[in-house]
Amino acid sequence: MTERKINRGSEIRAKGKSMGRERSGVSADPSDRPSPQAGGIKATSLDEGARGGLSSSVESAEGSPAALAERSLTLRAALFLTGRIALMLAGIAVMGLGIDIVVKADLGNSPISATPNVLSLGFTAVSFGTFMLGWQCFLVLVQIALLRREFRLVDLWQIPISVFFGVCIDAFMALLGPAAPTSYVASWLWLAGGMAVLALGIVMTVVSGTVMNCGEAVVQAVVRKTGARFGTVKVGFDLACAALACLCAFLFVGHLAGVREGTFVCAAFTGVIVNVYMGLYGKLRDAARSRRAADSGTASECCTSAETVGPFTSE
Repeated sequence: MTERKINRGSEIRAKGKSMGRERSGVSADPSDRPSPQAGGIKATSLDEGARGGLSSSVESAEGSPAALAERSLTLRAALFLTGRIALMLAGIAVMGLGIDIVVKADLGNSPISATPNVLSLGFTAVSFGTFMLGWQCFLVLVQIALLRREFRLVDLWQIPISVFFGVCIDAFMALLGPAAPTSYVASWLWLAGGMAVLALGIVMTVVSGTVMNCGEAVVQAVVRKTGARFGTVKVGFDLACAALACLCAFLFVGHLAGVREGTFVCAAFTGVIVNVYMGLYGKLRDAARSRRAADSGTASECCTSAETVGPFTSE
């Protein structure tokens, strides 16, 4: 009897301990408990897997064909714009060389610089460069009056470009030094060469499609409004500049000064040479486009034939 009571008490105590462990969440068997080390390894592996998946998705997005194509287009656009700006600056420099050759011919200034030159002769206290800068600013105002809302703010870069233009003129004049024609016939040859070089520089600035020199920008504004040929408007503009220089000479100097026969010849034929250059440029551009079209057509035909008659064609 006594043994039964003792066993009964021990069973009750054992059940109480097991119930307490279940309520506290602790397993009675230590082997059933989860290993903290195993859980830590599992969590760490999941975290690293998530990070690896995110980095791989970012790398795949950056290295996708669309992203690479966008980068290639951006690089091409930057290189194209850089080339256009370089062409424009080179054209301004070539124009400066052409004007210096015309001046060296000693048959009169070029039409675009004739009026500032005459004004510097009438008002000796002001330099030719100062009048030239004022003349360029006046031409910018003429463009604003012609184009109005169509005038672009980027075209105000014509003013610093005019400063670069003046620097090129001074640099090439120093480079030419004492070189000058020795006869009247040689002067006309120098004038013809200067006109050819000047027209080439004008065409380079126009083809660049960026900011042009003030004189050519006025001509381009008239072309946009009237639809006339650039060279034809250029002839009219140069003749108007020569006539204005003659008027200023009689008003402020008292006689015809700074304007000679070469000024009017340069005004009448520089635009004609520009038209010739533009015609040649148009032919070269059309030939290049047709060649590219032919190459692309040949490539598409090759791709089509490769798809139609491949190495695994079925009978």
